Amino acid sequence: MKRVLIVDDHAANLYLLRALLQGHGFEVDEALDGGQALERARLNPPDLVISDLLMPVMDGYTLLRHWKADDRLRAIPFVVYTATYTDPGDEALALEMGADTFLVKPTEPQTLMLHIGEVLERAAQGGQVRRTQAGNEQETLKLYNEVLVKKLEKRSEQLEQRVAALTDSEARIQKLNRRYAVLSETNQAIVHIDQRGLLFETVCRIAVARGGFTLAWIGMIDIGSGDVVPVAWSGAGPEWFARTGKFSLRGPKRTPAEIALGEERIYLCNDVQADPALEPIRDSLHQAGLQAAAACPLYMGKHVVGVLTLFAAEKNYFDESLKDLVAEVAADVSFALENYEKEEIRRQTEEELRRLNSDLEDTVHARTAELVAANSELEAFNYSVSHDLRAPLAAINGFSSMVLNKSDGQLDEASRGLLKRVLVNAERMSRLIDDLLSLARASRQPMQTCECDLSELALSVVDSLRQADAGRKIDVSITPGLRVHADPGLMRILLENLIGNAWKFTAHTAQPSIAIGSERHEGETAYFVRDNGAGFDMAHAARLFTPFQRMHRLDEFEGSGIGLSIVQRIVGRHQGRIWAEAKPGEGATLRFTLP
Repeated sequence: MKRVLIVDDHAANLYLLRALLQGHGFEVDEALDGGQALERARLNPPDLVISDLLMPVMDGYTLLRHWKADDRLRAIPFVVYTATYTDPGDEALALEMGADTFLVKPTEPQTLMLHIGEVLERAAQGGQVRRTQAGNEQETLKLYNEVLVKKLEKRSEQLEQRVAALTDSEARIQKLNRRYAVLSETNQAIVHIDQRGLLFETVCRIAVARGGFTLAWIGMIDIGSGDVVPVAWSGAGPEWFARTGKFSLRGPKRTPAEIALGEERIYLCNDVQADPALEPIRDSLHQAGLQAAAACPLYMGKHVVGVLTLFAAEKNYFDESLKDLVAEVAADVSFALENYEKEEIRRQTEEELRRLNSDLEDTVHARTAELVAANSELEAFNYSVSHDLRAPLAAINGFSSMVLNKSDGQLDEASRGLLKRVLVNAERMSRLIDDLLSLARASRQPMQTCECDLSELALSVVDSLRQADAGRKIDVSITPGLRVHADPGLMRILLENLIGNAWKFTAHTAQPSIAIGSERHEGETAYFVRDNGAGFDMAHAARLFTPFQRMHRLDEFEGSGIGLSIVQRIVGRHQGRIWAEAKPGEGATLRFTLP
């Protein structure tokens, strides 16, 4: 196994090279500078050395010079791998000093390994790219010094540019820091202070203490008089107000605040002495030492209600960053004003809400009592339907059957036919009562959800249908493992109706088939019952789930028209949905979801 010594003062470079070489079957040794590399190589010479050039203690050029001067190391191939020394002169010097090849970082792994393989192959054949000649030692040192001088000059130039850039940006950075500090502390004040006057005072104080402004003040418009009344300030506020007198919107716009309010815009001036609009107060500005100014309207909703004014003691103070600062602080204060207004409205309506809530509670109690009474009446009605109506129907059915059975030879065929029609309609009425009670239970029965197996329930329903209709031969396929979280009792009723419909509507199909399964539909699982029976026209699908609505004549297929209404209510109680697809004579598919 070939052993490679890699020399680099950056751990990341060492790691990448080590991983690459080890991945290609090399044993790897490492050194952080040229001096350490020489010590390791002299103790245990490698088969190849890969070295950076720019390193502390001993750089790569010096390492290369010592390497080629050492009798034990001279024949070992030396690969230069650098990201700093990349000029043609740098490469020429390295090759002149005896490097076998010169590579620039980063080199693609495949290309790097190709070069390493070529160097090792030449070394194995006893040949090398270059070897330093003793007579050229002085010329080589001259080249080495020239390379170092060029690098130092380049680095010096870069450092000078960097210092100049840092110097130019220092003031901007300070302003940015002030901006962020002002915005941060202003936002914290808005969050924690619930009194408008205290917030205004705090914002002005932050602007002076953290933003470096000489004077900051906030004025609010008096709607009646049109005056702008100072409500908070920090810095030489009283002296400034005394010099300028009353601020008003009903006269000449002579101050930054009046201009900003009158024109509803940010006013910004980096030399207040040069702005003709400020001529009336120029002496006052000079005496106060104010050189630059910015003023921004404060809004409540869409209406201007006040102004924030900031003064600085030096010209050209407001760059784009500080202009944005003025706008952002004003926007924050406007936001706080709206919140205070909303809070006032909230306090004014709180008592009314409490009263309304009390009335609502009384109404809820009354409606709850009415609902309990209505439910009791519904229970009584259900009992009446199941008991009082069933008894007469049972009597009609029983007595008609007795008459029909004992009338042989005593009644003509027409009379016997009428009795049979009575029996058929009594049975139909009994089934209708059962369906109505099922519909009521599906809507009101308390749900007890758990994990249940739709496949097993479907299989049980199909077995019951086969026993009741042993003469039918229907191909039924049920996807196994259809597990849902639902009420098992309601799920059985749902499947009894859906599979029962499929069973019924395939009565006139030559090779009837029914499929129960699931599929993905619009990102969710949809369960389906599909048949190849009579189907129906989708133009009438809107009334499919309406009670007593039928898609076929009664003499074609029996039924009350309530089954799918029951299914829809069960699916709705599970927060799902149900829909159908069908074609006349080609069957129908009922799909439903159970979130």
